[in-house]
Amino acid sequence: MAGARPADAAALPAFSAAPVDQPLFVELVLNGQAAGDIVQMRMQGGHGMIDAASLRKVGLNVAGDGPIDVSQLRGVQSTYDANDQTLKLDVSPDMLPTNHISPFTREQAATVTDYGAMINYDAYAQTSAGVTTASLWTEQRLFGPFGTLSTDGTLRVTHNGGSGSPSGYLRYDTRYRYVDEKRALAYTVGDLITQSLPWTTSVRMGGIQIARDYRVRPDLITTPLPSFAGQTAVPSAVDLFVDGYRQQSADVAPGRFVLDNMPVVNGAGEATIVTTDAVGRQIATTIPFYVSSTLLKPGMLDVAGEIGFLRRGYGLKSFDYGTAAASGTVRRGITQHITLEAHGEATKDLGLVGGGVVWAPGLLGTLAANVTTSHSEGRTGTQWTVGYSYSNRRFSISAEHDQRSQGYRDLGSFDLANYAGTRRNDRVIASVNVPHQGSFGAAYIDGETMANAHTRILSLSYSRPIGHFASLFLSADHDFVAHSTSAQLRLIVPFGRNTVSGGITHDPGRGNLAQLDYSRSVPTQGGFGANATLAGGDNGEVYGQATATWRGKAVELQAGGAFTPGQQSGWVGATGSLVMMDKSLFAANAVTDAFALVSTAGTPHVPVSFENQPLGVTDQRGHLFVPQITSYHVSHFAIDTLELSADHMADAVEKNVALRQGSGAVIRLPIRFVRNATVTLVARNGKALDPGGRVSRAGARDSEIGWDGIAFLDDIKGETDLAVTNRDGSTCHAHVTLPAGAKPLAQIGPVRCL
Repeated sequence: MAGARPADAAALPAFSAAPVDQPLFVELVLNGQAAGDIVQMRMQGGHGMIDAASLRKVGLNVAGDGPIDVSQLRGVQSTYDANDQTLKLDVSPDMLPTNHISPFTREQAATVTDYGAMINYDAYAQTSAGVTTASLWTEQRLFGPFGTLSTDGTLRVTHNGGSGSPSGYLRYDTRYRYVDEKRALAYTVGDLITQSLPWTTSVRMGGIQIARDYRVRPDLITTPLPSFAGQTAVPSAVDLFVDGYRQQSADVAPGRFVLDNMPVVNGAGEATIVTTDAVGRQIATTIPFYVSSTLLKPGMLDVAGEIGFLRRGYGLKSFDYGTAAASGTVRRGITQHITLEAHGEATKDLGLVGGGVVWAPGLLGTLAANVTTSHSEGRTGTQWTVGYSYSNRRFSISAEHDQRSQGYRDLGSFDLANYAGTRRNDRVIASVNVPHQGSFGAAYIDGETMANAHTRILSLSYSRPIGHFASLFLSADHDFVAHSTSAQLRLIVPFGRNTVSGGITHDPGRGNLAQLDYSRSVPTQGGFGANATLAGGDNGEVYGQATATWRGKAVELQAGGAFTPGQQSGWVGATGSLVMMDKSLFAANAVTDAFALVSTAGTPHVPVSFENQPLGVTDQRGHLFVPQITSYHVSHFAIDTLELSADHMADAVEKNVALRQGSGAVIRLPIRFVRNATVTLVARNGKALDPGGRVSRAGARDSEIGWDGIAFLDDIKGETDLAVTNRDGSTCHAHVTLPAGAKPLAQIGPVRCL
């Protein structure tokens, strides 16, 4: 805030040229930048007095109301220019407001969806050792503005498999899901999986779930991001570099500036702010930062709650629901560096409650700690966990210790008769990337179960590129309890869509094994792909398998076989989807997220592009199905009308829409059949009307008369009345009849305008 100079300070000589004791109207120029506002300045005793509101309007931080003597403001030097009628103010950055700059403005995109139905399927058949097994997995789904209703399961048939190979239909999940995108809340009724934290366990349940789902709001930033501040005395350009890569460029006015919500990498990094003034002088400031994706922004709440019946025997039984239970999870961002967590579970025979904290102390990484207590069947147990993680561009490390007491139970274990869960678990994982030398990794796991079974394993890995076309991978694992070591060495050579790799593996149970692999990826737009493996051991035994894949627009097919000493097997499979929308049925590859149907209202062979990439052409009904779209993100659809005849018109050739997960929408870009024509208009005496006149008709835009009385009429009817206003102001009327069977852009006339 500005302060005043001592009362006996002399007036600035800059006002000596100003008329005394009379009002002036001047333009304020702030640090060399004209504000564009004309304000009143009154001279009183050689001092320039300007209303405080006018000064605040141009950006000065001044207090109070009424006239203020600008010559008495601390941090402000003023110069009155009588010739230009300007008042130049040289202001220190402290007197100016703070400018907040974001990389882009995120706004919630309203999603669209239409009514429809679909079936995803995966058919598979295998024969091995005289036993043939066939299965068909399907998911049936209804979708629309009301949400999605789905159920899935597998029909299995076995031939010559004996009583140990069951046949029949097995149901997996049946649920209804609705998403309130404005509040980022998802409502699920039916089979569900409870939400969990890193230190809790998810369970399957049949019931009701209400959970926050920030995935439906890409416009929201949930992780606390650093802000980078600076100041400039003159208009400047600001560039932000993060780890050497430019992230943002902007022009800033004089004063303080803050770069908010910058897209930075997770972990540690360095930000460099470079300010450049009008004459090219640069000032660079480097600021270290640390970002943790495990934190929530201050004030942001992540919550989930479930109530229902625990599900047992999932994947073995279609309906096996047991004890009624409830579960709840809450996360809340407290500060930029602290997020609190809480979790609770309850049944008739179990009560569990726990809390935790995630803390990012400056640039030192992230610490997490939590404690949970449970009470079940008269026994009380505890679990506590403490962990640490740190990462930057070249190095990362994470460590965690988990400890449970004998009586600890949760929803996943409280009713198990023979439960031997983890008593203690220690884990340390580290990796380092050495320039020009490769990447090194190490992991150490030390665990113990309630039954005193002990596990202690050390794993080491190393990888590096070899030249420009190959890479080397080496790993080794040592089990300290079993006193055994396994290792593998692999060389990978990719070329185009093809990859060849070979390696040697040592395993205590199988000895040395040499392996050669080949793979050819399937093109995204469809085509053939394959993979094959051939391996041989110390004992001379040879193993192998191969799979061929063909992906079309409507289905993906697979066929393959494998052989081991004394046994061979073969299999075939097909995956895809059937979708019903806009009164049409479409066959497509398996749909995993959102999808769309581009409709041109019956016009066939129209090229369609998705995200500026050619996708295909519409079919005979004017449809093109788009199977894979990222939900809740705005997608760009467009049609190309350049190849259409002159008698076709599109009201719109592109649309930007966001789609909901698990559902589809019809993207309507209708093309209409129109009749366009040119008409030659003549006066009563047969002379062509002068150019420049205007032709009006009901329900259509006006057109102008050109040379020789020719006017262009688009989308005309069989009979059309024209009202003509000539260039000299006179008016006349004409009646135009379009001949039957007229060709595109027909020429009509001459037609008299009476």
